[in-house]
Amino acid sequence: MKRVISFLLAAAMMTGAFAGCGQSQSSSSSQAAGSTAASAAASENVSGQSVTITTWNEPSKDDALNMYKQAEKATGVKVNVTVIPESDYSSKLGQMVSTKDTSTDIMVVWENDLKNFAEAKGIVSLDSYLQKSTINTKDFIPAVSQLSSGMGATYGLPWCAATEILYYNKDMFKAAGISLPTNNWKYDDFKAAAKKLTKNGVYGCALPNTQTWWAGVGGAGDKIYAPSNGQMVIGSGATSFIKDCKVMVDAKEMPAPSSDTTDLFAAGKAAMAWQGSWNIGTYADKLKFDWDIASLPTNKVKYNTLHTGFYTINANSKKQTAAWKVIEYLMSEEGQTINSKASGNPSALKTIANKGAWKVEAAKKVTNWDAITDSLNSGIFGYTCLPSGVTNNAVSKFNSSLLGEITPADAVKQASDYAAETIGY
Repeated sequence: MKRVISFLLAAAMMTGAFAGCGQSQSSSSSQAAGSTAASAAASENVSGQSVTITTWNEPSKDDALNMYKQAEKATGVKVNVTVIPESDYSSKLGQMVSTKDTSTDIMVVWENDLKNFAEAKGIVSLDSYLQKSTINTKDFIPAVSQLSSGMGATYGLPWCAATEILYYNKDMFKAAGISLPTNNWKYDDFKAAAKKLTKNGVYGCALPNTQTWWAGVGGAGDKIYAPSNGQMVIGSGATSFIKDCKVMVDAKEMPAPSSDTTDLFAAGKAAMAWQGSWNIGTYADKLKFDWDIASLPTNKVKYNTLHTGFYTINANSKKQTAAWKVIEYLMSEEGQTINSKASGNPSALKTIANKGAWKVEAAKKVTNWDAITDSLNSGIFGYTCLPSGVTNNAVSKFNSSLLGEITPADAVKQASDYAAETIGY
């Protein structure tokens, strides 16, 4: 789920391509297109047709875990898969939208592109399809409806929903005589444990990474992302969390920012780490110590950022009905279960997620699987909806503050000013 995006290039291209596209105009237009196609979907026989889906993930080589192969069997629609590397993904899709490319029918769109593509009339509203579908939209985790509501329509359906969680070294906790973290752990519990666990060259907690910095900022009370206007909203929460991290860095309870990319938790050099749920599969049975997971500790609010991509229909596709049939299968219980088994990520549909197909079999150290479903329910589509150049710049400012180069308040101001200038408000 990691994404390295050349945002500035993409932003420059997108700004030119999408200038003058008002949201209300684009929404009504694409909704009308979706409505027409949805009506056709009810009666059109699409068996034998072919569609192309564009994504950044290679499909599973095991046909049983290849959801696209299984979609072909279920729908009769041939599914061709185009894979674009993550480093180019956002900019390439931006080019396809701006040039009204017809070579793809389904695009798996990242959170930070969804609003722009909708406003550019590059993707259609799925609401009219959903009205005639077996997909139970009321079963989605709250973050999905909140995002659609903020955008005025449903332009995409999440292919999964990865979360951010706490990883902890169970051996170190037991040796220190500290109660193990639970999904109801408080932020003060976390800070107290980090202090006690710091010894013998081991940090109490690894430094937040570019993703989990935002969980700390959101947990401290900042909204981070406003879906109605696309602005970054940080202030006292970010300032507070930077100050907390600065105290921990100065006390050697947390490492100072550096260019060293060593995973200190996996190396046994940090007792805790805030990371994405996708690391469960990475760690699996490979770590040399007993470990487990928990929900991120709750500060002012319970918060973590959700990570996903959204199935969308290209507004210029000539095969929108067949595209919807494939998406509908991919969002079905069978399609989502295959996806979960292949990726280790839970479904954003609660009923399916609760069945636990996403549990990574090789991660035998994990006992607290409830941390995932608990995090799903408190997850937000937050910083991932903002341009990556903006959020990466902000994290760079936060880290500069930890090094004593600027104050926490200046870090927040400079990050906010850059966001306003880049996004345009």
